[in-house]
Amino acid sequence: VFIKEEVDVAVVEVGLGGRIDSTNVVNRPVVCGIASLGFDHTDLLGDTLAKIAREKAGIFKKGVPAFTVGQEEEAMESLRDCASERGVEFLKQSGSVGDYCLPGRS
Repeated sequence: VFIKEEVDVAVVEVGLGGRIDSTNVVNRPVVCGIASLGFDHTDLLGDTLAKIAREKAGIFKKGVPAFTVGQEEEAMESLRDCASERGVEFLKQSGSVGDYCLPGRS
């Protein structure tokens, strides 16, 4: 559909979560972001914030910048670990969208 409609930019929101989400068909997004994490879908994502964060980090792609809002420390640690494992350029905690900037841009 995106190709047919000649879409230049699309914001694609995941459904359930990162690793098992159908949005992983997007091989090379411009950026990946993870919103505030909570205890949703624990039967599929895990029963701790660390496990949930690891599942959500399944959207991270090698060489693609990732960012998140403030998270509980156990979640943030999992996100940082996953970013490192997947070769994500950086994982920047941002207080607001306005604080975020792609590398090389001001």
